[in-house]
Amino acid sequence: MRRWLCALILISACSSPGAPSTAVAGTWAENFSIVGASLVLTLDGSGNGAGTYAIEAGRSGTVQVSGRVTASMVALSIRYDYGPVRTFTGTLTDDNHLSGAFDDSSGSVVFTRR
Repeated sequence: MRRWLCALILISACSSPGAPSTAVAGTWAENFSIVGASLVLTLDGSGNGAGTYAIEAGRSGTVQVSGRVTASMVALSIRYDYGPVRTFTGTLTDDNHLSGAFDDSSGSVVFTRR
């Protein structure tokens, strides 16, 4: 009985609503309709990580990501190597799609798991 109680306590602690979700861990690519543009992020379960970007007929480089994940909600602060910081807020809609918006644009954004 004691083992069952300990196991139940451990399961409850690991699945608490405030705990980071490992569901976002992996590589994500923003869906662009512009050929040559890309933003690819590799995240851990907390939403932290790094990535690369390319601007159509422009610069390309790296980004650093700091994030916060709560249940299916994701907030990412993306710092580009040339200075700007963009904030993405979204929802993990299923295992392979992250939908939301950047703070500096009005359109919606979808990231797809690679």
